[in-house]
Amino acid sequence: MKKAPYFLLFIALTILSSCGSDDSIEPTGINEIIVDEKAYTLTSVGGSGITGTATFTRDSNGNTTILIELNNTNTEEHPAYVRFNSAAEGGIIAITLEPCTCAVSTTVVTRLDDGTPIDFDKLLNLDGHVSIQESTENPDVVIATVDIGINGN
Repeated sequence: MKKAPYFLLFIALTILSSCGSDDSIEPTGINEIIVDEKAYTLTSVGGSGITGTATFTRDSNGNTTILIELNNTNTEEHPAYVRFNSAAEGGIIAITLEPCTCAVSTTVVTRLDDGTPIDFDKLLNLDGHVSIQESTENPDVVIATVDIGINGN
């Protein structure tokens, strides 16, 4: 019984230390330099309080990366998507992104989910939006969103 508080402290410290903060955008490979980027500000939906940034980058090798950084969340895992149409219209999933784990998601993007090739320039002209979902258990609940491409200009 006397060891229970120490065990709980160990568990709490393990959880808190598992999510680090990395404020830099990492290129996707060796000797790559980010040559272009476009950042969009995610806004809270439905009173979630979760905001953040979706940053699209192109590196010197032509790779396109989408970096999602969320605020006001920590260890929760949130599914993330690029969807067709504006956020107000809603739309089907165009690109399934890596889930936001510990408030961050990084996805190298080369194709839409249907296999259509897409690159940085095409993303900047896409009729779309980024949506962050509450959880895998509640995938229909949007907690943050931003219009991108032709909708975000």
